[in-house]
Amino acid sequence: MLPALRVVVLGGRSIIDRGRDVLLPLVEEIRAALDGDPLLICTGAGIRARHVLGVGLDLGLPTGALAELAGREAEQNGHLVAALLADRGVAYLGHDTVAHQLPVHLAASNAAVTNGYPPFGVHEFPARAGKIPPHRTDTGALLLADAWGAASLTYLRDADGVPAADTTATALLADPAGTAPIDREALETLQRAKHVRSLRVIDGTTPGALTKALTGEPVGAVVTA
Repeated sequence: MLPALRVVVLGGRSIIDRGRDVLLPLVEEIRAALDGDPLLICTGAGIRARHVLGVGLDLGLPTGALAELAGREAEQNGHLVAALLADRGVAYLGHDTVAHQLPVHLAASNAAVTNGYPPFGVHEFPARAGKIPPHRTDTGALLLADAWGAASLTYLRDADGVPAADTTATALLADPAGTAPIDREALETLQRAKHVRSLRVIDGTTPGALTKALTGEPVGAVVTA
């Protein structure tokens, strides 16, 4: 439906939690890219969500309630990023709006910000082990990109979260003890996706990396289905 859409995922802990020194240069790169193809920026949850999950687990809350709580920090981060781009008409869109009215908002400002957490909420799937919600920002952004038929999907991490070389979801999932650049649930979803068959992981702390990724230059690592 939106074949030119570029989806960018700002990691909560790896990018937004690092403060103005990392986030503000990225906002300026996003601002410079607003005149190109449309952008959807998805924000993740950071350290505050981990604190909330810890309290929720102590209280014995079920997985669905934990997902609602953790998603609130991703939403707060989304409002923060949207406020930094408000002078260009960029707004934060909730789950219902981004699912049904995204084209209208992109026609107005060519970019929008949303909460990367999936909209499952209290209907979140039970975890295979424990109670931590299995579907988080990485999966939610992928689901949105695939639903809209996006042209590209780019995840921003710090340097430690970027693979050394291009790889496949199959290879990453084959090593249960290995460190994956995105959530394993997202890697499994990538294998089932219909439109998004690859994604890119870049170091968002490196100046200019996002600009290169958005213009199609080789940067970071590509993970294919």
